[in-house]
Amino acid sequence: MRRRSALLCAAAWLAGCATQQWIYDKPGLKPAKLDHDMAVCRKEVKDPQTVSLPGSLRGDRAIFNRCMERRGYTVRTEKAS
Repeated sequence: MRRRSALLCAAAWLAGCATQQWIYDKPGLKPAKLDHDMAVCRKEVKDPQTVSLPGSLRGDRAIFNRCMERRGYTVRTEKAS
């Protein structure tokens, strides 16, 4: 019974994460610059002990967002449709 509860809780948590999309805005932004800045910030927050899904951030989202803000981005979230 505990295993089932843990799996349901994990599934609900993952579903909740999947519905939130992070948006990084900056005036005059070029896609290559966004990719570069995101790569730099990912390196700053990378935690090799953190387990994450492929393609998701492997570190603290708050630290990543502060890094992006220091680079001039406006950070906001949006519900994915």
